[in-house]
Amino acid sequence: MIVAHDEIPASPGLTQAVILVTGGASGIGRAIVEAALASGARAVAWDVDAAGLAACAEACGDRLRTARVDVSDESAVAGAMAELAGSAWAPTHLVNNAGIIGRRMALAEMDPAEIDRVLAVNLKSVLYCTRAFLSGRAPHPAAAILNLSSIAARTGGMPGNALYATTKGAIASLTVAAAKELAPAIRVNALAPGVIDTPIQGDVFGDRGKVAEIASSIPLRRPGTAAEVAAAALWLLSPAAAYVTGTIVDVAGGR
Repeated sequence: MIVAHDEIPASPGLTQAVILVTGGASGIGRAIVEAALASGARAVAWDVDAAGLAACAEACGDRLRTARVDVSDESAVAGAMAELAGSAWAPTHLVNNAGIIGRRMALAEMDPAEIDRVLAVNLKSVLYCTRAFLSGRAPHPAAAILNLSSIAARTGGMPGNALYATTKGAIASLTVAAAKELAPAIRVNALAPGVIDTPIQGDVFGDRGKVAEIASSIPLRRPGTAAEVAAAALWLLSPAAAYVTGTIVDVAGGR
């Protein structure tokens, strides 16, 4: 059935939203938390970095709730969501941001333990957190999930980072699959950042000084910022993107 535009209920925007951000204590995750709060939403930040969470909580005030959660641990995720479900802090939106680069390894030298670690943090966590969100979320007319992929999903990433690129490719595929399954109640999209000037880039390039060098290969001639990724994230989470689902949006300066 086609619904006339004037029959669509008015949306409260994000002012009544509670946005759960994994890996929310630093970098892109913290930028998304801050952007969410600036939009009028409340936010929940999960991270394993207790000191980072404390600093974030001190800076952001009582509209942010934090918890130390290892999102690669299914029982930890389920327990943390159980504390939110049914309360005023039950999330209405989810941002699966937590991730690691992992140790640089040639394919011939892949360490099984490192494979398991990167898959757990980068990919299994998205499945665990999405499942927990679906069971514990509060209703919202503009409910949305946002996953963090990477342009490495297409380019293969830097030499030695094949495992990271593989997980980001899987996240892109999962985003499209989840968008089909969860429509029309929940929109699901992903961002694919390029070179973003955050501390994690030191793990990608081996030396943060090389981040500036790589800028010459970017059409916009500079790395991006966490705030620019966060701005794209808030658009995809908001009713402004109400007809966007199953889409991976590059935030990469044209790279």
